[in-house]
Amino acid sequence: MIEKLKRLPEAPGVYLLKNKSGDIIYIGKAKVLKNRVKSYFQKGKKDLKTEVLSEQIFDFDYIITKNEFEAFLLENTLIKQHKPKYNILLKDDKSFPYLKLTIKDKYPGLYLVRETKSKSAVYFGPYFAGDAKKFLEIIYKIFKIRQCKIDLKKPLSRPCIYYNTGICFAPCVRFISDSAYKVSVENVIKFLRGSYKETIEILKNKMNKYSEKQEYEKAAQMRDYIKVIENIMNEQKVVLNKEKDMDVINYLFSDNHYYFGVLKVRSGRLINKEIMVFKDLPENESPVEIFLMQYYARNIDVPLEILLPDKSASPFIAKFFRKENIKVVYKKRDALLDIAMQNILDREKQEKEIENKELKFTNQVVELQKSLNLTKIPEIIDGIDISHFSGLNTVGSCVVLKNGIPDKSLYRRYKIKEVRLSDDYSAIKEVIQRRYSKIKNENSKLPDLILIDGGLGQVNIAKEELRKLNLDIPVVGLAKKEESVYIPYNNKPVFITDDALLLLKRIRDEAHRFALSYQTKITMKKFKKSILDDLSFIGEKTKYRIYNEFKNLDELLDAIKDNKKEISFLTKKQKDILLEILKKRESNEDKHKK
Repeated sequence: MIEKLKRLPEAPGVYLLKNKSGDIIYIGKAKVLKNRVKSYFQKGKKDLKTEVLSEQIFDFDYIITKNEFEAFLLENTLIKQHKPKYNILLKDDKSFPYLKLTIKDKYPGLYLVRETKSKSAVYFGPYFAGDAKKFLEIIYKIFKIRQCKIDLKKPLSRPCIYYNTGICFAPCVRFISDSAYKVSVENVIKFLRGSYKETIEILKNKMNKYSEKQEYEKAAQMRDYIKVIENIMNEQKVVLNKEKDMDVINYLFSDNHYYFGVLKVRSGRLINKEIMVFKDLPENESPVEIFLMQYYARNIDVPLEILLPDKSASPFIAKFFRKENIKVVYKKRDALLDIAMQNILDREKQEKEIENKELKFTNQVVELQKSLNLTKIPEIIDGIDISHFSGLNTVGSCVVLKNGIPDKSLYRRYKIKEVRLSDDYSAIKEVIQRRYSKIKNENSKLPDLILIDGGLGQVNIAKEELRKLNLDIPVVGLAKKEESVYIPYNNKPVFITDDALLLLKRIRDEAHRFALSYQTKITMKKFKKSILDDLSFIGEKTKYRIYNEFKNLDELLDAIKDNKKEISFLTKKQKDILLEILKKRESNEDKHKK
C-alpha cells in the first residue's frame, strides 16, 4: 500500500476506495490525486464519517483526467454506476410527484411519476399531489396529448377510450398530423413552464369560434378551462415583475447536514419548491457543486437563469452551465432567497424531529436488546393481539414497527376461523401459523422480535408454533395487569428498563387498537341486524354503547329491570320502551321453546 501511495500521480482525476472484499465504498474527485488519496492514510484529526471510512480502506484505484472539470463529470457517472456506501446521495422529497414528458418519442405523452431517471424525457415539478393531478387533467382536456403507453410505431386499427371521451387526438390511428401534434406538445411545454396567458388566448379564440358556430356546449367548456387556469394563476404567487424563468437556490449547513432549497419561478410566478438534504458530509467536499451536478443531471426542466447566494460553485460548475447557455447570478440578499431559506428552516425543523424520534427509538431498542439478551438489535418488531366480544367474533391483529416507525403496509388483520369460544391460546396459534408460514413461503423479511399481548402461556404457545414452522424468532409477552414482561419457558417476569418497556407498551397498544377496530367492525355488522335496528329512538352511538356495555340483550334486559348503574346513559323513555320490547321478545322465545 505504501509503495502504491508513492506512485500516485500529481494530476487531476477520480479515485475509488475499496474495502477488504474489493467492494468500492467511496468515489471522489481530486485536483491532485496524490495529495487527496494520501490524506485518508495520514494521522490527524478527521470528521467522524471520514474516520470510519479510513478504517475500512484496504485498497484503491484511480483514473487520471485532463482537468478537474472532467474529473467532476466522471465522478458523477461512477457514483451513479457503483452507488458506493459512503458517497453523498441526494435525499429529496420522494413523496412529491413530477410530470414526465417523453419528448424523444414520435408522439410524446405526459405521465405522473415519482422518479426522474429517464434520459429520453423532460421532467416538470415537483408538485403537490393534488396540483399534479389538476395539471394533468387540464392538459389532457385542453391539449389532448396522449396518456397511454402503447407502442405507436405502427398505426392501430381503432382509437382507444381516451379519444372517444374527447381527451386525446388519437395519434395512435393518425387522426392528427405529426406537425399539428408537435404544436400541441409545444403548447404543453409552454403551459408547464408557466405561460398561462398564451394558453388562455388559445382557449379564448376557440371559445369565440364555437360561439360563432352556435356550438355553445363546446364554448362553455372552453370558458370553464379558462376559469381553471385563472384559478391556478391566482394560487401561484407573482414574485417578479418580468415574466422570467429562473431557479432560486439557497442552502444551509446544520448539524453536519446540508439543506438545499430550490424555488421554481416560471413566467415570473413561483410555481413550486423543492427541499433536499445531504447527510453526513465528509470533509473536503464541495456540497454546492455536488448538489448542482446531481440535481440538474436528473433531466429536470432547466430555466435560462439560476440564482445563488454566493460563489461557492467553482469555475468548472459555471462552465457546466455555460455549456447549456444558462446564466448563473449571485446575490447576497434577495427576497426569493429569503423565501427559499424559510422553507429550508422548516425542513430542518422536521428533520430534527424525525432524528430525535429515531434516536429515542435507537435507545429503546438497545435497552430492549440488553434486557432480553437478544443476539441483534430488533429493528423490525411485530406486535400481535387477540380481540373478541364475549368469546364471539374473535379476531387477531399484527402491527409492524420498522426502525421506530409503524409500517402500515405490513399490518394484517385475521378473522379467526378455528376458534369459536373464548380461547386466546388457539387464536394465537392460528395467527402465528397463518402469518409466518406465508412470510416463510414468500421468502419475505422476518421480524427481529415478536411481541404478544399476554403472559407466559401466550408466549409459550407462540414459540411452540414458530418451532413447528422451523423459525427461530425471539418472542416476548407483555401482560396487561402489572405490565410484566415474559419470555418463553421462564416462570418469572423479566426486568427491563423504563425505555424498553415504553417501546413494548407502544407496540402492544397499537396492536390492541388495530385488533379492536376490526373486531368492533365485525360485531357491529352483526349487532346492527338486531331488533334495535328498527327503533328510531336508539341512535348509532347508543347502539355502540349498549354493545360495549353488555354481552347480549338478556344482560341488557336484566340491567334495565334492576336499574343498574351501567344503563345510566339511557333516558327513562328509552329504558321503558326497551323493557317492553325485550320482555315481549323473552316471552316469544319461551313460547317457542314450549
